Amino acid sequence: MNQEQNKKLLVIIQAVAITFLVFALFTRFNKNKQQEVKKTAEVATVAENKKDYSFPVEGLKHLDSFINIETPLYRAKISKVNGAVVDFYVKKYKAELVSDEAKKLNIYPLTTVSDNKTVNTWLMETPLESDVTEISVTKSPRKIVLRGTLPDGREFIKELTFHPDSYVIDVNESLKGAKLSVIIGPGIKVNEAHTSRMGHIGPVIELSNGKVERINAKKIKSVAFNSVKWAGEEDKYFLCAVKDSAFSVDIVASDGRSIVNNHVATFKAFFGPKELSQLEKLGMDKAIDFGIFGFLAKPLLKFFLFLHRFIPNYGLVIILITLIIKIIMHPLTHKSFESMKKMQVLAPKIEELKKKYSKDPKKLNEEMMKLYKEEGVNPMGGCLPMILQIPVFFALYEIFLNAVELKGVSFLWIKDLSTPDPTYILPILMGLSMILQQKLTPSANPEQQKIFYVMAIVFTFMFAKFPAGLVLYWMTNNLITAAQNFIINKMIHHGES
Repeated sequence: MNQEQNKKLLVIIQAVAITFLVFALFTRFNKNKQQEVKKTAEVATVAENKKDYSFPVEGLKHLDSFINIETPLYRAKISKVNGAVVDFYVKKYKAELVSDEAKKLNIYPLTTVSDNKTVNTWLMETPLESDVTEISVTKSPRKIVLRGTLPDGREFIKELTFHPDSYVIDVNESLKGAKLSVIIGPGIKVNEAHTSRMGHIGPVIELSNGKVERINAKKIKSVAFNSVKWAGEEDKYFLCAVKDSAFSVDIVASDGRSIVNNHVATFKAFFGPKELSQLEKLGMDKAIDFGIFGFLAKPLLKFFLFLHRFIPNYGLVIILITLIIKIIMHPLTHKSFESMKKMQVLAPKIEELKKKYSKDPKKLNEEMMKLYKEEGVNPMGGCLPMILQIPVFFALYEIFLNAVELKGVSFLWIKDLSTPDPTYILPILMGLSMILQQKLTPSANPEQQKIFYVMAIVFTFMFAKFPAGLVLYWMTNNLITAAQNFIINKMIHHGES
């Protein structure tokens, strides 16, 4: 392989890496459009007739009496009919979780249903008794008990326990001789515009084998699962779900609206943001969809949250994490820079070899390999640092796209690091940082340097659509690399003199 081929190979590898980056991000952006219901052993046959389908439960009636719940984390309103959740407002993120469809249909999360039609009618329209109309949950858990007596004398009891430091509600339902289940849905209220960046919205379950199924409600009428760990409705940032050890679930949909019917009477309900710390305690952290780079994104997010305890601004945390990553990779960067510098020094000798053996490519290749070996140069050494950064880049992309902890956090003029910078100032600065980095990076190939300048322009436009936090990371990475190159270059010149 001659020098010209080496140059072309290097450019090809870099071009492939960039193409892979763009393709993967494009795939991720459009992931929600391509989702299908998977046919696993646990999935029942999807019903055929889609037009005339309706939910197998009628809405609640006589909704005029409620119990108001106030905790440090949320405000909720519980109907005395059935004990369903008719309002749930997350204070930190200013988000309502009960969907508009629920309020139109009068079918609410935590609605208790029965397989007996007579019992079901009674549950949907009979006010239950409770000795409280409002509770404040501040220091310790508080329980409310709703009860009612059926015409046949049986007593229905529904207990809900609320916690001051958790989004979990402990639920216990009982009715002698009846099979009870509980509904999550219909849907979940989406608290921002639904764009391709939103990811999945709709039913989600985790099976006992750890497999997560995300269902497209527009493509099904009904589907069933057995041996479920938890099930509910989600959007990118929030989750309403029921958790138990192993239970069965029916999901039904009509006109894109879905309800999740959980066949369980004693369980934990989760209504809240997909905060990693909250979900990990429940073993529900797979509700956060970090994609194939989750193995790296999850520990990185934990590190983000750890540093945030000491640094109040996430923008500064991003800069610090970038610096830490660059320090860890510094030995490799230093070696790569030295290799590129030696290649630059060897350029005249390589040109002499090309002229000398222009008619003998095999001999030229042998002599060049011999020269590289003698000088201790790896002609491909400049690629490795960039290739190693790709998994980190993807992991950070998933964090900025999916971590609710970063939703709405600001830095300087940027109001939300989880969304693109609307002023485009940061992507432009990032592009300029790429040009600066390249100017301070030694290159024996002028064509390669021109390609990197074009890349800077392409990346500027591409990154304009990425979360601002990711652009901040890449810009900081470029500036640190430029500084490293400048310092290493001075050290090499000082050593030579």
